[in-house]
Amino acid sequence: MFGLAVLAMAFAASACTDTQVVEVDRPPFNPAPDSVGGFLGLYTVSTNQTTCGNCHVNNQTEWSGTRHAGAYATLASLPAGVALPTCFKCHTVSQLGNTYAATGIPGGWEAVADSVYHNVQCESCHGPGLAHVTNPTSLNVPLASALIPPFGPQEQACSACHNDSHHPFAEQWAQSSHATLRAGVGDPAETPTSCGAGCHRGAQAMARLSGNAPTNYIGKNTSFPITCPVCHDPHSDVNSGQLRAPIDNSDVTANLCTQCHIRSAAATPSFTINSRGAHASQGAVYFGEGAGWIPPGFVFDPNNPVQTSHVTANSRLCAGCHVAKFTTTDLSTGEAFTSVGHLFLPNPCKDPVTGLPIGAKEPGGDCAYTATARFWTGCTNTGCHADENVAANLFNGSRAEVDVLIDILWIDDGDTVLETTDGGLLPRVLALNPSVVVPATDSAYYCCTGATKDNSLSIAEGALFNARMLAENLYSHNDGSKGVHNPALYKGLIAGSINAVRARYNLINLLSPSQEAAVQKALSAPGIKYTPPAAPRQTAAR
Repeated sequence: MFGLAVLAMAFAASACTDTQVVEVDRPPFNPAPDSVGGFLGLYTVSTNQTTCGNCHVNNQTEWSGTRHAGAYATLASLPAGVALPTCFKCHTVSQLGNTYAATGIPGGWEAVADSVYHNVQCESCHGPGLAHVTNPTSLNVPLASALIPPFGPQEQACSACHNDSHHPFAEQWAQSSHATLRAGVGDPAETPTSCGAGCHRGAQAMARLSGNAPTNYIGKNTSFPITCPVCHDPHSDVNSGQLRAPIDNSDVTANLCTQCHIRSAAATPSFTINSRGAHASQGAVYFGEGAGWIPPGFVFDPNNPVQTSHVTANSRLCAGCHVAKFTTTDLSTGEAFTSVGHLFLPNPCKDPVTGLPIGAKEPGGDCAYTATARFWTGCTNTGCHADENVAANLFNGSRAEVDVLIDILWIDDGDTVLETTDGGLLPRVLALNPSVVVPATDSAYYCCTGATKDNSLSIAEGALFNARMLAENLYSHNDGSKGVHNPALYKGLIAGSINAVRARYNLINLLSPSQEAAVQKALSAPGIKYTPPAAPRQTAAR
């Protein structure tokens, strides 16, 4: 397949009398300019044909359309003096990004500055290919790594280049929840239906997002969290950002983020037994479909003008707010700093010393929600809000309204377990009739009291589900947006739950005038159609 015809044309002095064709076979790979490292680089520089691509044709085709395939030209096109010599090692094939970095020896472009090493090619991530093309076997396939610090060496994966003030992807990722390996959530051998296989373990999540296509890479048989290649496909540019699924698709079954952030969003009768409420309901809440327990008489129209503008105005949807890029100034150095949004926070706190964004789990990452203490770029970059002060004020106002409504249902005493000593309507119901609201984490209730859990969902249990899903501090897997994902639905579900509990359990005259007004306001929002429940019954019932 690698034979190239060389035509030798023999012409007589007066006329063309004969044509001779001589075929010369071109070897499948050229001698490596960096013979020590064994980096092959491009097979044909003029066409950007990689040596690896001579056999891995599909990968070559997909790679040729990515930004990696033009990385050298991007750097070389900058004005003189802008691109420093150190920049080129990340815009070419070198020892950075692959296991050859462990040798401590410069490789590829860093060893021999030859044009065959232009661009970020296969060997940039997979490492030297000479040994494999010389004697191709399954045992000497150079593998790319899916592991970045602290799960793998900095210089041997994506973090070798995507990690500094120029583009701090790895640093910001490390401060995010995606970098957390949750203890006790499965292992590499777990089944496809378990938590880790679904979303909490990188290997299994990557398999899901890639359609379970056969893959092999360093880290495949280890436990690691949601690292770069879980969401990004190094070989393909089908989706923006070389992502494994689109971020601008409002179909929650197709959108990259909602592949995981839409789990257990609807209430089921089993949640009080196994302590599982809404587990990752963000997508369902944001799009206004399939979220929570629907109180009697409550209807939310996801196609109402406010809701549709909430979605259509932000074309990048989840990523529009949670992966917001912006430039600020490092107060400690005076230099410009570009945040790449991989904290995955729409409004990260500002470090008081550097003025740079910091992750929620880092010291100082839980600051006040003010326009000065936080960046609100996630709100302004989407085109929804033009001013950070306006965004902060709207957020705090809506958050306060949510808190008022939640407190009517349940004020916890600090352990996130519903108890009769707590405040609110649900603790009162629990005191009147424990069988209709079982403490969410008390699975021993049924085994030890002799009570039998039926297959229905009581009004109180449905309200409990909504409270845990939408409150800030009643459940570890709450929606977490404090109302931002969908203010009307958020407050409407809570208010509808309040009215349902009051009607069913005869708790009508317990709210203050201001609380009554808050409930009525929430149920009068655009997109909500609400029919009040029937008159209260005189006895506690499910």
